[in-house]
Amino acid sequence: MHNATLGTSAKAAQVLAGILAVSSPVSACEFPKSLELYARPVQKATSHIPFALPTSNATSIFAGQGQYSDAAYVDAAESTVPLERLTTQHEKLIGEIRSWSLLSADWDGEGALAPSAQSIKESVSFSRLLSDVSLPEPMLLASGHVSLYKNDSDLYADIEFLGDGRIAYFIKRNGDKHKGVLTFDSQKMPAVFSALLAA
Repeated sequence: MHNATLGTSAKAAQVLAGILAVSSPVSACEFPKSLELYARPVQKATSHIPFALPTSNATSIFAGQGQYSDAAYVDAAESTVPLERLTTQHEKLIGEIRSWSLLSADWDGEGALAPSAQSIKESVSFSRLLSDVSLPEPMLLASGHVSLYKNDSDLYADIEFLGDGRIAYFIKRNGDKHKGVLTFDSQKMPAVFSALLAA
């Protein structure tokens, strides 16, 4: 009579207890895969959470009812990627000149001398003093010296670095021609160039 008053859940519990009593013990390795979700709910719930969460958008990563927002995580992750700085025109000019130091004699196949390390150094120092507007083109001469030249509608300039602290130049601007040799201390733009090469 007592059993007749038991609820459905209590009856189900008794039936399950009877089955477990007569069946062989279930070892850990024999545990049914279908019950794994219910046996280890915490592990299952956290298995798709990244090892480290971005601190800036941590509150927006989890959305809805415990759902993980991939878009929020991607946005946060991308914000930590460093942006690449663009190479300036000065850096391109100087980089090309410096690359010539890797060349050896006869680099042009016609018996040219090896690039002068001192001429390269002087031309790089000179290039640093130029305005970033309309920079000249670099040229390696057969003598091993570096030259900077510019050929615009109203200006032609050819400046050669002799590798001994001197610069040879020829400049033609608005019909006027200027040429000569002067010393260069690598720290200050010679006054003649400041006037003749002004944009």
